[in-house]
Amino acid sequence: MKDLIRKISAAIGTSLLVLLPFSILAAELPDVRGPAEQAASGLPGTGGEGSLTGFIGGLVSAALGLLGVVFFVLIIYGGALWMTAQGDTAKVDKAKKILLSAVIGLAVVMAAYAISYYVVGAIAGSTGLG
Repeated sequence: MKDLIRKISAAIGTSLLVLLPFSILAAELPDVRGPAEQAASGLPGTGGEGSLTGFIGGLVSAALGLLGVVFFVLIIYGGALWMTAQGDTAKVDKAKKILLSAVIGLAVVMAAYAISYYVVGAIAGSTGLG
């Protein structure tokens, strides 16, 4: 019975961690361009809701946010595995391997986010959409 309760609570907690980025991304930002700027661009809603750039940006942000949550959960799992190893060197080595992989993965995801943020900003600035 204890195992079942532990598995259910772990599943609920993991679900909440996975779905959290999507609730954050649900906020809509107002279009801060004036009517003259909107008319001059010739593209309705450029960079906002319903545009290709807005869709791709939201998709990339959601994917990177989800990957960040996955690596965070792996770090928690590796730490818990290490704490419960009770001196078993095989479990400690497995926990170290998980922690190292998760930290490297998290660094890669953060670098990918920074690069994509820079590239999208540079493209938007150079095309006059930003």
